[in-house]
Amino acid sequence: MAEKNASLALDLDLFDNAKSGYVPQPREKKITQMPKLLETKTKSKVQVAVEARESAVAAVKTAVAAVVILFILGSFMCMRSQLFNLKSDLNKANAAYSETQSESVQLQMEFNSIMSKDKVEDYAKSKLGMVKGEDYQVRYYDISGSDGAQLTK
Repeated sequence: MAEKNASLALDLDLFDNAKSGYVPQPREKKITQMPKLLETKTKSKVQVAVEARESAVAAVKTAVAAVVILFILGSFMCMRSQLFNLKSDLNKANAAYSETQSESVQLQMEFNSIMSKDKVEDYAKSKLGMVKGEDYQVRYYDISGSDGAQLTK
């Protein structure tokens, strides 16, 4: 590849301004002047007082806006804190409720196992000395209808 461009000749006379007939023209220098300072206008006492009053009003408005914004942010933070505390209390109450409910189920199962009909009969016979009544010992009374009771068999 290097030999491909070896026979290339450049005409450097094209870059010579004197032979091409171009003569550069000197530029004119621009003269810059120093900027003029504006003269400050003298203000009357009334204008100074009005500007002071306006700046004081603006300062008060800014202070009031800052206090309002701080109050709103403070109340928001307070509400978030209360919400967090309430959620914590709710979680504790739900945990206590779940524990109480499971204890209730356990006690109900224990009660049902103790209070079965067979166990009540056994307790009545063994501890209290009770016996089951015979048919001749049972009497039924009919109290429907009149004020008096009638013995039915």
